[in-house]
Amino acid sequence: MFKFLSHKERINRNAEKQLELYSRPSVDFFVLITISASLATLGLALDNSAIIIGAMVVAPLVTPIFGFSLYLILLKPKGIAESLFSILTGTILSVATSALFGFLILLIDGQSIFSTTEILSRTKPDLLYFIIALLSGLAGAFAYVRPKLSERIVGIAISAAIIPPLAVMGLSIAMQNWTILMASGFLFLLNFAGICFGSIIMFLILGFGKEENLEI
Repeated sequence: MFKFLSHKERINRNAEKQLELYSRPSVDFFVLITISASLATLGLALDNSAIIIGAMVVAPLVTPIFGFSLYLILLKPKGIAESLFSILTGTILSVATSALFGFLILLIDGQSIFSTTEILSRTKPDLLYFIIALLSGLAGAFAYVRPKLSERIVGIAISAAIIPPLAVMGLSIAMQNWTILMASGFLFLLNFAGICFGSIIMFLILGFGKEENLEI
């Protein structure tokens, strides 16, 4: 067997414990989501990609998605429910925060600021976004199982780009543009589905869900 699959059972136990810890909603989780959504909204409105990338690095929303995928494989209802609750509350909080900032931006700068390139680029979802999210899910699951690679999850969060579509949804609510709301919402769902599918595939490749892991 390849070297990176050695001590598989021990490594898988540690990976599940780590995901269990960070998939549960907490004060830290909600604070980081709020800050991330705020940064993403301002970056979108200012058409500043550097700020948007910073927002994606801060965002912790991708971790509960990995947890959700793992618990689906292990058939653990409690873990599925907790991770789904984190995803749902994090999503709602992101959209609400962005909508609030959107209303403030409208008062300060008016409607014209919502025609930036960064915003419009999140209103044209296609299959390529799903492929990017799928690859991000593969890489993310592998990084969580391999402790030495955990620091690279920051890069995975950037490529997954979960928060910006949610920020666009909030902005579209502020400017009452339901076409943009639906388009950015569909992009978020594409990213979510791609990350889930990719991480499930990688977790299965790494041995999760087999008989020896059912008692973890």
